[in-house]
Amino acid sequence: MNSYALLSVYDKTGLEEFAKELTAKGYRLLSTGGTAQFLQERGFTVTPVEEITGFPEIFHGRVKTLHPKVFGGVLYRRGTDDAVREEQEIPSIDLVVVNFYPFEKVWQEGKLTPDEMIEFIDIGGPSMVRAAAKNHRWVTIITDPTDYPGFLGLKDEEEAKGFRKKMALKAFLTTGFYDSLIARYLADGEEIDLPYFLLGGRRHQELRYGENPHQKAALFSVPPHSYIQGLQQLQGKELSYNNIKDLYETMALVADYPPPRPFCAITKHNNACGAALADTVSAAYRLALEGDPLSAYGGIIGFNVEVDEETAAEITKSFYEVIAAPAFSKEALALLATKKNLRVILQKRPPHRDLNLTLLDGGFLLQEQDNSLWRDQEPRYEQVAGPSLPEERIKDLLFAWTMVKHLKSNAICIVNNERIVAIGTGFTSRVDAVRFAVDRVKDSPALKGAVLASEAFFPCSDSIEVAFQAGVSAVIQPGGSIRDKEVIARCEELSIPLFLTHIRHFKH
Repeated sequence: MNSYALLSVYDKTGLEEFAKELTAKGYRLLSTGGTAQFLQERGFTVTPVEEITGFPEIFHGRVKTLHPKVFGGVLYRRGTDDAVREEQEIPSIDLVVVNFYPFEKVWQEGKLTPDEMIEFIDIGGPSMVRAAAKNHRWVTIITDPTDYPGFLGLKDEEEAKGFRKKMALKAFLTTGFYDSLIARYLADGEEIDLPYFLLGGRRHQELRYGENPHQKAALFSVPPHSYIQGLQQLQGKELSYNNIKDLYETMALVADYPPPRPFCAITKHNNACGAALADTVSAAYRLALEGDPLSAYGGIIGFNVEVDEETAAEITKSFYEVIAAPAFSKEALALLATKKNLRVILQKRPPHRDLNLTLLDGGFLLQEQDNSLWRDQEPRYEQVAGPSLPEERIKDLLFAWTMVKHLKSNAICIVNNERIVAIGTGFTSRVDAVRFAVDRVKDSPALKGAVLASEAFFPCSDSIEVAFQAGVSAVIQPGGSIRDKEVIARCEELSIPLFLTHIRHFKH
């Protein structure tokens, strides 16, 4: 065999063993810079690229393989362009092995300046990969060391043909993913203002199935700061598609209450069924459970602080799918281990979404994520009706407003002493959402004096009437209805304090 294998890799995993096998198969090794040095130091005969091109590497390695003799050797059509190739003394390159500068890794580390980051944008590597992938009828492209054995194990041309096509597909996916990283880095949060949008993900794990058993599913992570990569499963069955969705929404809610004060949220089917702030972890869990103990069964529990032995003991008295927290005591883990199927998740990084994507048939919707809560600034609200409130009730109002942001519209959240008393979520009518919430707890003393939050405006005063009759003492909502004056007037008549936030948290 007179053809070349062009090797130019940053990741040199398995390269020495692969080069031995290639040499044994009769390939001549053609290489660049650090890869050539790596092979030469291990006794391989290597032809440097500059020997073929007659041109040295320049600009500190920015230009190495970008030359007609290299790309001609990859791109020429066998049997069609042979005469031109021979006339121009272009080598035949039948195998291209390339992987890229680690842009993703250095971005995640966050230690480099913008000028330094630019130097990790690979140009020659992706260009060679795309050229080889285009010409996969004759040329094999390998971008991943895990594919070395597959190439070496090929038995005949028919098998090789299928392998080359598969590797070409993987190559274009690889360059697309790489380009998406760079585009997101350069966009710096301005993606919506740009004419194109790229989203690249790496498969994190295959899933048994999707929302239902007949649906295929997989979990992908999106760099650089992937919440998924910050999850560590300590025990229990593999997370399902639905588990992952529920876990994400749970911990997004938990993220709105950073330590040190303990916070617990319990969710079911992407909605909170209980949540509470308290002075201890166990109290936060107990109060959250009181929100809706029936719905909590089989749900997801999230904490913002370490789970201790006392809390774990309480949790083991019921059935849950998943429990997640930033830390667990040794004693807590020992108790949780008695529930073998319970998935225990150590969350190293809280969720933070910049963009929200919804796929459509033939397109997608893209919007900024609703992150407009009062984290590092004073809460913004306006009292427009009713008497003044004590500080404790103001805290409840703000707690309810935070909770209702995470519920599906139309959504209502009733709160007392910084814990969820009841919710009404996913209704087509807002007054029905209110009726449902108050009916669930109509005999509970926690309803008296509670406050109510609505994630969107009240279109009529009927919801206020229902809330007042149930014992609700104050209401917070965005405002913005053409009937705001009617709603405000009715609150004045009933002496119900009404607060407007002038921001909507509608979750369709």
